[in-house]
Amino acid sequence: MKHPRWMLFLLLLVVQTVFAGHIDILETRVWLQDESYLLDADLGYEPDEKVMEALGNGIPVVFRISFVVEEQGLISRELASREVDFTVRFRSLAAFYEVTNSDGARRTFVSRAALFTYLGELRGIPLVSTTELEPGKNYRYLVKAELDIDSLPLPMRPMAWFSPVWKLSSGWKEWPLNP
Repeated sequence: MKHPRWMLFLLLLVVQTVFAGHIDILETRVWLQDESYLLDADLGYEPDEKVMEALGNGIPVVFRISFVVEEQGLISRELASREVDFTVRFRSLAAFYEVTNSDGARRTFVSRAALFTYLGELRGIPLVSTTELEPGKNYRYLVKAELDIDSLPLPMRPMAWFSPVWKLSSGWKEWPLNP
């Protein structure tokens, strides 16, 4: 029986998707400090080897973590949103990973394990002020972690848009927020 070539392509795409890397949001905790709700989150990163190879070849990679607080109802209303970016570069001459966060602070790591442990431990991220929440109403917060394909160098973007290897995303995860 002769199979069309597109069947082989489809099978290859499915196999690539199954073995592509991923990002998981493992746990979140919200706590009150002064008049703000802060978030702690634990994330698990398992990027594909092609992503790590690009990083090793001097391509900077940006991981973006997005946070949204909504008032729940018939139509949800967004109260607050925030994004935190971590730009990762591998400095081959010195053989270390350098991470620059959204605030411009830099950290260095000598191992991949130390790098992803740091990226996976978010602490004290401001979510929303208590003044924006009303007692008795239902709220939720959503978190998503992803590799930002649009921050890749322009020649790499078309390939990344269509390759499951580069589509690292936890998808939106949500939890109730009770003031």
